[in-house]
Amino acid sequence: MSNLLLYLYILGIFLVGIGSYKKIKGTKDFYVAGGNAGVVPITGSLLATILGSSAIIGSVNFSTRNGWAGSWFMICAALGLGVLYFLLERLKTFKGYNLPELLGSFYGIEVNKIASFVIPIAWTGIVASQIMGAAMIISKMTSITYTSGIWISGLVFIAYTCLGGQFSIIKTDFIQFLFIILGLLFCFIYTNLNYDLSDALPLINDKFGYKELIVMLLTYSTTFFVGPDIYSRIFCAKDTKTAKKAIILSIIILLPLSYILSSLGIHASALIGDRSVDSSLIFLIEEILPNSIAVLMYFCLLSAVISSADTTLLTASSMLTQIFIGDLKNKRSIAITRVFIIVLGIISIYIALKMKFILSSIFLAFSIYSGAFIIPTFLGILGYRACKEYIILAIFAGGGLALFGKIYGGQNGNIYIILAFILNAFILYIPYFFKKSKEEISW
Repeated sequence: MSNLLLYLYILGIFLVGIGSYKKIKGTKDFYVAGGNAGVVPITGSLLATILGSSAIIGSVNFSTRNGWAGSWFMICAALGLGVLYFLLERLKTFKGYNLPELLGSFYGIEVNKIASFVIPIAWTGIVASQIMGAAMIISKMTSITYTSGIWISGLVFIAYTCLGGQFSIIKTDFIQFLFIILGLLFCFIYTNLNYDLSDALPLINDKFGYKELIVMLLTYSTTFFVGPDIYSRIFCAKDTKTAKKAIILSIIILLPLSYILSSLGIHASALIGDRSVDSSLIFLIEEILPNSIAVLMYFCLLSAVISSADTTLLTASSMLTQIFIGDLKNKRSIAITRVFIIVLGIISIYIALKMKFILSSIFLAFSIYSGAFIIPTFLGILGYRACKEYIILAIFAGGGLALFGKIYGGQNGNIYIILAFILNAFILYIPYFFKKSKEEISW
């Protein structure tokens, strides 16, 4: 029965993609869904994008090991969106489709192309993690193996995103978000009746201290006020007022979700004990929920993964297109982006087959991106301008050091990640310090 429901679910996704394909009349439709979405679609799309496997499966796993510290995932997301709220006025005159175009408007076409190359490399790991999350869910709810689940979910992501672009994503995200909330609430209610939360580790503890929190704020929270996927949602809004309302609603919803997700992880810890499991949340579903609710929860999680993967895949592919065609408003860009969706999707499937841990791939990608692009983008929005040599050096130095820190791991690795932001900022400060010329820097 579960297999049949899965195939019907996939069929429904394809039908949405086909319907959206017929409505695409130009690049604005494909990349920003026409640029006229209202508060409800933008809110649903923001939350559906945020609540992928990294936020749900990953944060529940994290809470199982670290107690209430798992709440920081959603708290950091809310903090990041809060900063974005105050930046929106400075973004309202921008008419492009993605973050590299924004960087190009600040620092020149060379920086645009570098961002369009580096960010998709990092984001491929995120798509792979979403495929892993989907495969895990499929293997649990059906008789399909994990490896087959990777191929099925990956090919569905590719086909669905190729067909409808941003139109199909915006159209389904709010519905998927409702499924996500419904499933999480059912799971929370059932588990909350059975276990005591009072003995859980606090928000800051021996396993997750202030240093780890600083790294999470730098590498995770910042991606919500200077992040490609978040900006791709904002650029779909019909105006700044709409985007601001959507951000406020998203923050209001994310904060209680931080409690819900963490409590699920803490409950799972009580059940798991010394056993080793792939996913605390899926283990919890199998142990606590009745079969009918468990199936609903699996589809909710599958919706969460799909709603994040398609956005990330389209964002990364559109960036690569810019390298070869320059302007996404060129009609040929849609066909080229579809080719890159297929290429990146297949690469992501291969990575998913080789990786074992979802959170490790997520944080590796965020570390590369945040160390390289957060500060240049944030300062650019505030009005900072400098010649491209300094920006390019800051991007590669900051991103490279953050990558080294993440690979190195441990406490020293966290120090390297923090230093990556300091190095990035220091390089951008050099032209201001020496005051070489008005052409090199201005505010």
